[in-house]
Amino acid sequence: MKSKTDKKASTKDSRITIKLDKHLWEIISEQIELHPEWGIRSVSDFVRRAIDTELGNRNKTVERKTIQIDLLTRGSQEGSRDRDP
Repeated sequence: MKSKTDKKASTKDSRITIKLDKHLWEIISEQIELHPEWGIRSVSDFVRRAIDTELGNRNKTVERKTIQIDLLTRGSQEGSRDRDP
């Protein structure tokens, strides 16, 4: 049987709570007030955008880790050009 708390929680949206240090919250709030051009209206919105940006940057970094290395065959002109005869 579900308790009143379970029923109440199921009718709310699917968000969770994240705690921030008070000092960090104050810094973010101050920056939001100083920069209305950012279009950010709350600390929650700022944190949501920061997480999205961080995940996007990390995904780009993972994609950039793939590199192509062209190996020259042994004894080719280019491969032996820098060696002493």
